[in-house]
Amino acid sequence: MEENRAQAYLQLIHTLLNCPNGEEPQILQDNSELLDRGFLETCELVASTLAEQGGENGANFLRNLASQLWQLIDMNDNGDNKKSEGENFQEYANFFLELLQAEQDSQSDIAVIYPMIEQRQHLLNARFAEILQQVSQKLIVGENSQTISSIIGLLENLSVHISEFPGGNRAHNIEIAITGYQIVLNNREPGSEKWTQTQNNLATAYNNRVNSSQAENL
Repeated sequence: MEENRAQAYLQLIHTLLNCPNGEEPQILQDNSELLDRGFLETCELVASTLAEQGGENGANFLRNLASQLWQLIDMNDNGDNKKSEGENFQEYANFFLELLQAEQDSQSDIAVIYPMIEQRQHLLNARFAEILQQVSQKLIVGENSQTISSIIGLLENLSVHISEFPGGNRAHNIEIAITGYQIVLNNREPGSEKWTQTQNNLATAYNNRVNSSQAENL
């Protein structure tokens, strides 16, 4: 990232955080040339810093803004040619596979997993849930029962970590966890201890979805 552009990102964020309520859309329109992935990644970094310093309102504003703009960028990505679409898929797939590998290598240590999620939390969205399902199925198909058990065990741990991750978009995190639990449940023996464990995790995720939705409507 060029230094001048990085400074422009920070200046725009400062302006948005300090402008009168309602002026944000015009400010964004006037600075549309800065609204790219670099800007949104900077929003996430500043939000994390504000949250650590107790500035939850500013952090939440930036995270919500980033989430909305990421969705627009994702829609634009989906409208690109097949090459761009393939690159978009690969970015998400690689992130998912890296997280699974980290779950295995670290024995599901959140001290390892959470920083990885923090760096690319903008990828935790509906697109990630969709690709998680696609890639998981490809990993499982044709494997023996022991390998499948290992994969879905890692997937369940990752789903728990994403569900409990304190940053990013809470609703997206819950939906991703639900997708993961459903895949795990479909590959466990019904009635077994692990099947019951996954079912309980799924029920908790559904409950969190309801509570999250109710909170947004208050």
